[in-house]
Amino acid sequence: MSINDRGLLLVRHGAGTWLIQGSADGLIYAAGDRLAWLLPLLEQSPAGISAMLPHLSLADTPLPALVRFALTAWGEYWPALALDWLESGWPIQELLDVLAEMKDSRELSQPLRHRAAHLWRKVVLP
Repeated sequence: MSINDRGLLLVRHGAGTWLIQGSADGLIYAAGDRLAWLLPLLEQSPAGISAMLPHLSLADTPLPALVRFALTAWGEYWPALALDWLESGWPIQELLDVLAEMKDSRELSQPLRHRAAHLWRKVVLP
């Protein structure tokens, strides 16, 4: 699966090991060690990503770790995209700790804090 327009590919190797392959240099890296390189995948919808991996559960990919990583990333852009994924139905239960930190963070913008609080309350206070 293509990660970006610079030739990075996310590939599954063997029994479920996920790798990032660079087309320019041909080098291969463990996906879990390079989550920042996967961030552009969040610019697509979870449904779009799922369509590219039709025979796999997204839980068995590096995507859960990517969403967690993006929620704690620098700036506003990547956390906002990760919240978009959660608002579109991505599983929230395993991310309640991060959402709780986000909703109380003084470093995040008010819109991000409010979105995190809404998602957190949706699960914790049904």
